[in-house]
Parts: sequence; structure tokens; C-alpha cells
Amino acid sequence: MCPKRTDTAQNPGDPLSVSLKEIKEGKVSILGPKLELYSDKNRIEPCWAPIFYNPAMEVDRNISVAFLQSFSKAGSKKLRICDALSATGIRGLRYAKEVENVEYVILNDINKLAYNLIKINIEKNDLKDIALPFHSDANVLLAYFAHRGRRFNVVDIDPFGSPVPFLDNAIRAVENNGLLCVTATDLAPLMGIFQRACIRKYSAIPIRCVFSREIGLRILIGYVVKTGAKYGLRVVPLLSYSRGHYMRLFLKIRTGKKRADESLDKLGYITFCPRCGEVQIGKYSFLLEKKCKNCDSKVKIGGPLWLGELCDSIFLKKTVEVFEEFFGRKKEGFKILEKLLNEHGMPPYFYTTDYIAKTYRFEKEPTLNSIIYSLREMGYKTTHTHFSTKGFKTYANVNTIVEAFRRASEE
Repeated sequence: MCPKRTDTAQNPGDPLSVSLKEIKEGKVSILGPKLELYSDKNRIEPCWAPIFYNPAMEVDRNISVAFLQSFSKAGSKKLRICDALSATGIRGLRYAKEVENVEYVILNDINKLAYNLIKINIEKNDLKDIALPFHSDANVLLAYFAHRGRRFNVVDIDPFGSPVPFLDNAIRAVENNGLLCVTATDLAPLMGIFQRACIRKYSAIPIRCVFSREIGLRILIGYVVKTGAKYGLRVVPLLSYSRGHYMRLFLKIRTGKKRADESLDKLGYITFCPRCGEVQIGKYSFLLEKKCKNCDSKVKIGGPLWLGELCDSIFLKKTVEVFEEFFGRKKEGFKILEKLLNEHGMPPYFYTTDYIAKTYRFEKEPTLNSIIYSLREMGYKTTHTHFSTKGFKTYANVNTIVEAFRRASEE
């Protein structure tokens, strides 16, 4: 676990008293912490730095810029953006510099050191006209703007850990048809490693299984949907994915109690058989079988969680086009978006080749492409998934998948 961030500067308010270096990303250049000074056994820990900056999140920031650009082009209003937990300001500055039709971006951080560095980085990128530094508690800031006439088109919540403490105020600070962007890095609870923590934070039961990552993502979406419904707001996922240590959501917010009910109707439960891998889904947990219909073993049940689509196909296609224009096809973000396109319309779970091979004791694990080909030949729509390099989504049941493995193994 990372220790609590501490201010190691001689002058707590002066970022220049901290060891900084120039960081170039996208179209911006910022001063950020020298992360090599915050390492342990050749492992760099960004959260140990007095000002947080994680270079591994450049992939997400690229996707975020591309998505906000597609969101901006789809509307007529100038964007009013709030980056509520800015740290160095890298994300908000990239929005200000790279996204078209931006009226202003608020870059906020309660850490005085970060706030003063944000001001320096705004000057460094000549963005004083549209990038506004704020030094406030994120919830206080969002609550102030959560009133008609003050709300943002876009609110971005990118915390260290769970977004839960910020969601009530964040969702209320988004105007009708606006966008809420959410990051979660507390994957251990969401993926079922710490089940009780997930129940406390998200009011949902996770499942530790082959597709735990997708269950966690859907629990996160489901929680935001329920949060919005409290205020008569409909929450619609436009783009959702998970990569490495984090999960990321881009959600459209619409006013209306009936609309909120429509999103609630897409919540439900999922069961998983730890013995054979059979899955069933349903709106109500009490209607799902407690024993596996395939092998009669006791199943694990998870939820409530989001059972609808993870992405809106129209926005996703536009984002792919913008990403290719901005960053090219070779970047990792493009590959994630392409796989998300293929996953659209597929079941809310996946299997992996190593899981099936181990569970059913195949001597050799077939290649992923051979399994996908075999299942398609058998008449089942099957795709790769961004959740795992060995993962695949299919409408075939587990017995059919095992048969496809046998056929692939014989070839």
C-alpha cells in the first residue's frame, strides 16, 4: 500500500522547492515531480511524490482528449470543464490545449503545492485565458457549482482510489446532456479481492472469477447509475473500459425521473459457477438459480451491476476516428477502442483461453485466434475483448466453448 502523500518541500507552498523536471505529453509541456526519486526496489510509486503524476495514465489521457473532442464536435455549446482533482494539471491543460470549442477549464487541487504548480504550468503553456486554477476541497467546489446556471458541460473525477466520496456532488454539478468522467483505481474491492470493502463502498457484491474485471467495471457503472437516480438523473455510459490498475467511465447525464428509471431497469445480477464456468444473468437475484444448471454446483452471485452496453456505438466510432486523426493507429489507446467496438452487443462477461484450458484440463492451451475461429465456424458470434489479452466474448455456452477447444486442439 502507498503511504499517505506528504509535502517534502522546505516551503510547503513553493513547488520550485521540490525536485521537478519538464514533462512533455500531447501538445503540452509541464513541470512535474522527478519520479525516479520516489522508487522502491526499482519500482516507481507516483503516489509517494509530493505532487501526483502518473506517466502510465498517458494512454487514458489520450483517450480522454479524443473522446472530449468527439463530444465537443457533437454539440454546439462551448465546453465548460472542471478537472476537480488536478495535481500537476496535466489532464485539464491537455483539454484546454487539444480539445476544440472550450470556453474554460477549471483546474482544482486542495494541495497548496499542487495548486501553485498548476499556476506555473498554466503560464508555461500560455493558457491563462481559458485555464483557471482553483485551490479548494473538490466536494466544496462541486457543490458550489451544482446549481442551475453554474453547472459544467464536463466534470472529470480522477482520484487516487475510489471516486465514491465525490460522486454525489460531481453528478449534480453536470448540466443536462453533460458529461461525467470517472476514474477508479480501487480495483481490489471492485474485483472481489476485498469483498466486504466493495459492499461498503458500492453497495454491491463482487465475484472473484475469470471475468472479475468486467464485473468490477459494471458494479462501478451501476453505482453511478444509482447515485444519479437519487437526484432524478439518468446516467448513460458512452464509453467504459478497464486497463491495468484503473477503470474509466464517460457518462452522459440527463434530467428526468422516467429517464432515470430507464437506466435503473438495466441493473441486474450475474451468477458464476466456480466448477464449470457456466454464467447466467437476470434482473432479480431471487429469480436466478442458486445451483448451476450445467453441473449442479453452488454458484456465486454478484450485483447489482450494470447489464447494458458499456459504450454508445455512435460516440465510440467518432472517438476512434478522432483518436486516429490525433494520435495514429499505433498507440495503445487505439487498440483499446477498436476492441471496444468489436465487443459492442456482446454478453456482459468473458472467458480466457488459460481459464478454460486449466478448468477442463487440456494438455495444451489453444491460441486465442484458433478458439475464436472455431466458435465462429460453429455459428457463434465471438470477439476479442479489451479486458484480457487471452480473453474472448461469445454467445456460446460453456459446453460449446469446451467443444470448440477440443476441435482447436485436434487441428
